[in-house]
Amino acid sequence: MIRKYEITNIAHPQYPWLHRIRALRDVREDVHVGDLGGFVQSEENLSQDGQSWVADNAVAAEEAYIHGDAILWDYSCARGCASISGPSRIGGNAIVEDYAIIAAGYVHGDVHISGNAKLFANAVTGGIPTVMEKASVYGELGGEIEVHETAVILPGVMIDNPTSDVIHIGPDNIAIERKFKRESSLLTPLPGFQPKQRSAMKKHHRGEER
Repeated sequence: MIRKYEITNIAHPQYPWLHRIRALRDVREDVHVGDLGGFVQSEENLSQDGQSWVADNAVAAEEAYIHGDAILWDYSCARGCASISGPSRIGGNAIVEDYAIIAAGYVHGDVHISGNAKLFANAVTGGIPTVMEKASVYGELGGEIEVHETAVILPGVMIDNPTSDVIHIGPDNIAIERKFKRESSLLTPLPGFQPKQRSAMKKHHRGEER
């Protein structure tokens, strides 16, 4: 296996036991050989396989593990025993901690994903949740869901959206954004559908032989 990155001697200015990584090969479209990345505590934090990456000033520390195609950027942080994989994007000042699992999701802002939280793709639509601004998630979210402002998803709460509509969850309300094609009240025929022609009915006039 060709190693994806190495850990340099460039220490984090606040946490000197963390060090920057450097790409040993082209990892993804925007990460090329020689590019510096974010900070890790050890190689146990970032897989040497796949396209996963820790970029900018992001941190993966303690027993957190970044793998698959996941990326941390900006000043985001994965710590504790958090696991981040799949098509996940973690940015801003987001913190993923404790035993949280992000298998698919977009997280950005001053967000906390904590406890036994889970973010995942819906099995029907493939849609993934978005958590932004100052929201916190302790429960489980799947599918097209957007959690924003200061909304909190409490422990034990599980919302898995199997539709293409977007569920917006704020601190005081929940709203549904219906997709454009679903707004119409008209029905759509199947491809190649041809309506049956009605046969002409014989008209019988009074006095005609039946």
